[in-house]
Amino acid sequence: MSVILETRNLVKFFGDVLVLDGVNIKVERNSVTLIIGPNGSGKSTLINVITGFYPATSGQVIFEGRDITRMLPYQIYDLGIVRTFQTPQPLKKLTVLENLLIARKHVGEGVISALNYKKWMEFEEELVERAFKVLEFLKIDHLWHEESYKLSGGQLKLLEVGRALMTEPKLIIMDEPIAGVAPALAHDILKKVNELKNRGITFLIVEHRLDIALKYVDYIYAMASGKVIAEGSEEEVINNPHVVEVYIGGG
Repeated sequence: MSVILETRNLVKFFGDVLVLDGVNIKVERNSVTLIIGPNGSGKSTLINVITGFYPATSGQVIFEGRDITRMLPYQIYDLGIVRTFQTPQPLKKLTVLENLLIARKHVGEGVISALNYKKWMEFEEELVERAFKVLEFLKIDHLWHEESYKLSGGQLKLLEVGRALMTEPKLIIMDEPIAGVAPALAHDILKKVNELKNRGITFLIVEHRLDIALKYVDYIYAMASGKVIAEGSEEEVINNPHVVEVYIGGG
């Protein structure tokens, strides 16, 4: 498999505090890559830098051979990278369906294309059809008319996945997708991730619930104090003495 995403000696300072210290990772296309580590190890900062929410102090982020280090989030989105958040952030007063519909750029947003009524009406019909297919795939189509604030925590996580899928992404980056979710639903979410991987979507996931997540991933990076301290298969990483020491010591 080819590498779709790579970070090269990625460094991030917040003031005088070093949060990322020369991070190098590679994500293979059509894989599920997991980043683990105790709180404060730099995991969320890493994905915030990759997705353009934080600027890197130095180093590079390479996506499909292109340097995207200095790009803004909307530019990175246009390339096919989308993310979900640890705390789902839907528009609460909109319905589940409406939240999916607004995730995709609308052809009618352009000044000229907005004048082509037929074109954007056809686009909207196709968009609604796609949204229902996504909802059916995630098994939340029965909630399509519900305002999103009425959803449970697990359903909101699925809605986050659904909004990401509406953009037809190449890479989905997920920050703790099963945090606070009941075990049965957590397994369902990660099973869907694997189904989507088999359809050609790549995943980079940060997650703490290793008892559930490990069986669903292809490759693992362990971080501590802003550095990658181990990488490889489940057995290689979990049995790594440095990883064991960091987890037992809490940092």
